[in-house]
Amino acid sequence: MAKNDNLSQWSLTLLRIVLGVLFTYHGYMKLFATGGFTGTIGFMTALGFPMPTAFALIVSAVEFFGGLFLLIGTITKLSSLLLLIEMLVAFFKVHLKNGFFISPTAYGYEFVIVLIAALVVVLSSGAGKLSLGSFFKNKYLK
Repeated sequence: MAKNDNLSQWSLTLLRIVLGVLFTYHGYMKLFATGGFTGTIGFMTALGFPMPTAFALIVSAVEFFGGLFLLIGTITKLSSLLLLIEMLVAFFKVHLKNGFFISPTAYGYEFVIVLIAALVVVLSSGAGKLSLGSFFKNKYLK
């Protein structure tokens, strides 16, 4: 049994790190790449969000900092919850109408549902033993 528990901890760590890299990179591109933030504002405007600059900043910050927190394994449940909410909004607001598959003409929801499923796993499991959060006594920092 201990062998399976150890394997599940490594699997959870791998999933958390991959998600962390993906979201940190996407947030980085929105915040720091040339034209990234203005492009995000334009996208929020096109989607009809009120206060598109504020929403662009929130989305960018959640992706960047949430991804970093997943990467190091601290504040994991809050980060995965915020990222999950963002991905659910993206699923319903952007991807669902484009169908299942990602194609040259439409960005479907196949990748988004994988991210949603992975975030649910991390949200329900926490950071795991192989994380910076496992060193903290405070359960909210795990």
